[in-house]
Amino acid sequence: MGLRKSEPRLRIGLQVKSVLVLMVVVFAATTVGGWFFCAISQDILRRKDRSQAEAFVGNLTVAAAASLIDRDRESLQQLAMRLLDRPNVHHVSILDRRGETAAVAERVVAGIDRLTLACRPVSLSYETRRGGDFLEVGRPVVSPSDGRETDVLVGAVRLVLDTRETAGIITRLRRETTAITAVIVLCVIPLGYLLTWRVMVMPIRRLMKATSQLAEGDFSARVETCRNDEIGELAGSFGIMAEKVRASQRRLRRANESLEQKVADRTCELQRANRRLQEEMSEKEDFLRAVSHDLNAPLRNIAGMATMISMKYREQLPEEVIARLQRIQSNVDAETELIGELLELSRIKTRPEKRRMMDFAPLFQSLAHAFEYDLKARNITLEIDEPMPRLFVERNRMRQVFQNLIDNAIKYMTDRTDGKIRIGYSMVDGMHRFSVADNGLGISPADQERIFNVFRRASAAASTGVPGKGVGLALVKSVISNYDGRVWVESEPGKGAVFYVAISVQHTTEPVQDNWDEANQACEAAEIRNG
Repeated sequence: MGLRKSEPRLRIGLQVKSVLVLMVVVFAATTVGGWFFCAISQDILRRKDRSQAEAFVGNLTVAAAASLIDRDRESLQQLAMRLLDRPNVHHVSILDRRGETAAVAERVVAGIDRLTLACRPVSLSYETRRGGDFLEVGRPVVSPSDGRETDVLVGAVRLVLDTRETAGIITRLRRETTAITAVIVLCVIPLGYLLTWRVMVMPIRRLMKATSQLAEGDFSARVETCRNDEIGELAGSFGIMAEKVRASQRRLRRANESLEQKVADRTCELQRANRRLQEEMSEKEDFLRAVSHDLNAPLRNIAGMATMISMKYREQLPEEVIARLQRIQSNVDAETELIGELLELSRIKTRPEKRRMMDFAPLFQSLAHAFEYDLKARNITLEIDEPMPRLFVERNRMRQVFQNLIDNAIKYMTDRTDGKIRIGYSMVDGMHRFSVADNGLGISPADQERIFNVFRRASAAASTGVPGKGVGLALVKSVISNYDGRVWVESEPGKGAVFYVAISVQHTTEPVQDNWDEANQACEAAEIRNG
């Protein structure tokens, strides 16, 4: 399943980000400034209304005091009507000391209902806003006392001031402030764009261009600037870095030249050593072939002479001599077989077989049939776990490996009547791991490493008379090493043994057909050439 491509992200340049930040800052500053300006202006205008109302009420209380004492309602009504001539006075009421209305005057305005004044004591001095359009002010009217300690309350006045003009001024002020803020922000956009381009973006792009040149190998790339800010420091640091990179490149080039020369020298040495090794291996094969031929020829002659004497003079020779002749013949057969196994062991590294895909389940079944007589004769049970893998291997080599391991397990079963051999498989850490477990004699810890060397056998083999030459496990180790694998045993004396064979997945996977055909053709040519 392929990896999903990441969706392209929207790219916002530094210039746009800077303008956005500048717009936010300017917008916040102008908004806060406009809000403070409107708040202060509103407070000033409302204070002006209150001051005006205080002046009207103060004059009215002074003028109405005498008329209230005299209870001259006509004078009080005239006084109220004269005050109503003021353009922003909406309502005037004069109350006597009992709270009853002595005079009242109110401006009639279309669309505005008559006001109902709050019922408050005449002695109470108060101010209250009626909605956002009117300001109601109430003051008591007192008469100076004639020789008394306190003034005499003679009544009260109520004044309602029309503040709609002030509210309109405040509303217009807010609109104008909002418009000015918008104009300032809109003017900041092109100005901020030009400033950020000139002050930030253009120097950074020069640095980017110089960095790209440096990355492409142009170590002379520099950024000339006379700025004394962070960008100037960055340009200076870039120049220092470019110079250091140039010096490092020179040192690296010299080191590479020296390394290439050393590699060339070592390659020549390895080629010479490889040629010597190939020559020595070829000489070794020639030596082994010669030795096998030279040893096999006299051994065959000895076996032939022993057979001929035994057949020709069998009636004339005593039984002891006949037995010795038969021993000579069996020893010759054993030595001939040993020479053959040694030759096979030497060919494992030098004569690789053609690899093919092989199913291991039929392999183990065929080995079970091959050892059927020995298994029944010793009453040994052979179990094969399922499933088994299909691997790209040398078939005959793999058959030799597990044939030796099963044969080894049967031989070390000795006289047990409940013998059991189990072949298992698992995948562990990227390795195909096979196991051949038995419940035979077991192997001592001192012998568990040495038994995989040629001619080395476990001490239990000598003590119990188990036959063998000490070549089979060495052959197993040599074959498995061709697959970047390893073979080992885990055992305790008297508790059986488990032989493990681990081979690399990489070395048992079928490669690309074209390349492997060439390798197989080379193997076949080598087999034909070596007979």
